[in-house]
Amino acid sequence: MCFTNMGGPEVEITGVATLCFEEAGTWFQGSITAEDDTQYVIHGTKSKRLSQPQLSPDGCECDLDNGSGVPVTFDIRVMDCEVGEEYVLKRVHGRNGELCTFACAAVSFTTEKVYRGQKADMITQRCLGHKMNGRRNLVYRGPIKLRCVPIRRNTQWVL
Repeated sequence: MCFTNMGGPEVEITGVATLCFEEAGTWFQGSITAEDDTQYVIHGTKSKRLSQPQLSPDGCECDLDNGSGVPVTFDIRVMDCEVGEEYVLKRVHGRNGELCTFACAAVSFTTEKVYRGQKADMITQRCLGHKMNGRRNLVYRGPIKLRCVPIRRNTQWVL
């Protein structure tokens, strides 16, 4: 599987993602609004390991034969904005180009809308603030489904 199993219960997140890619496509940031209105922050960086669209040693059987674009492999981090749980997904395979797709055992994302230019800048500003201003961003929006195990749970606060 593509996700890091820390022995905890598996969580499924289903909703709509807005993924803001920087110009070179080596990293992205964005947000996920789950079906239950829970908000998540998502961040991905190109994986330094196994960028080949083949069977990876951890057993992920990704379907990258369908679709256009360049095969990519990202390490993804997702943070639950309400309870502070964090999830890490390593070596998530997909395609990037005119459309962005992830088709791994643990993540599926399909682009429904693509934004470029000024519209992409406005969405990026609303989603991420000034962090990606002034760059030639590309924004993909569409349904996402993640299956993952929390690696860090929010610790209880004591006052």
